[in-house]
Amino acid sequence: MPLYRFKTFTTSYYFPKIERGQEYMYGLYSAYGSLPSKILWWLFRNVSLVRQIFAVSEENVDFPLETIRTLDGTKSKMAFNMGSPGVEQKISILGWNEEEQKPFFAKFSQSERARKLTKNEIRLYTLLKDTGLTPELYSYKESDEGIYLKTECLKGKRPANMDVNNEIVDLALKLSPYHLKDAGENENGLRTSLSHGDFCPWNILVVNGKMRLIDWEVADERPLGFDILTYICQISLLFHPEKELSTVIDENRAILERYFNAVGISDYTPYLHAFAKEKIAYEISKEHEDTAEKFRKLLKD
Repeated sequence: MPLYRFKTFTTSYYFPKIERGQEYMYGLYSAYGSLPSKILWWLFRNVSLVRQIFAVSEENVDFPLETIRTLDGTKSKMAFNMGSPGVEQKISILGWNEEEQKPFFAKFSQSERARKLTKNEIRLYTLLKDTGLTPELYSYKESDEGIYLKTECLKGKRPANMDVNNEIVDLALKLSPYHLKDAGENENGLRTSLSHGDFCPWNILVVNGKMRLIDWEVADERPLGFDILTYICQISLLFHPEKELSTVIDENRAILERYFNAVGISDYTPYLHAFAKEKIAYEISKEHEDTAEKFRKLLKD
């Protein structure tokens, strides 16, 4: 049976023959690029003849398809996103379990760094089980070839409004009672809690009117406010890169005060400093020097 390959500048996507009701599998890719790429994506999804042009036999795919199927252990139809190249690259999967007649989401991680991130995500799904904050963890398996993680497939929508608001603050506050370490403060005496780490609109889904978080790979114990500061700064970097981050922080002072007042902190300046320092180190590790410089300037300001 063939798979249909949709290639972008950075990675590749493989889709099976999609039946009615299984269109969610196309959700692995979002056409954010140029108009021609958006047109090609529309044609790929809607015109079978176009898909046939990109057909690849399962024997000729450039990833361990049979290993993934063996680790999954069920009769399932799957679509694959090869992920962005690099040490953290992993394969993301949307599937349909033929036996149980329900969708699922999965990841397959091979590199040492990707395996570490997936193990961290498994730990978070276990910690937050039954909280309604994460997808339900179905199963996970580890072999010499990699780690396979399988979860509930959340059928929701991204927040309609990406601006930070009280709903986003409330979602961030829901994490504050949870901890990954016994001590609730760090070496500098700052109070800490569980932090998602990539708390952004693209990792938030509204399901039945409630916000839920996906992609917990970089979750950790961090100073309070890390997630709400991440949301504010990442939205600005994406949509208003010309703005100084110090200006953005000032514009969102009321939101930050609402969060920090709720956790009993009157002066959030030390928490802002700690956030900026961690973001500098992270952006340097990813070789994003321009972004690191923006956070350096925030720290200085």
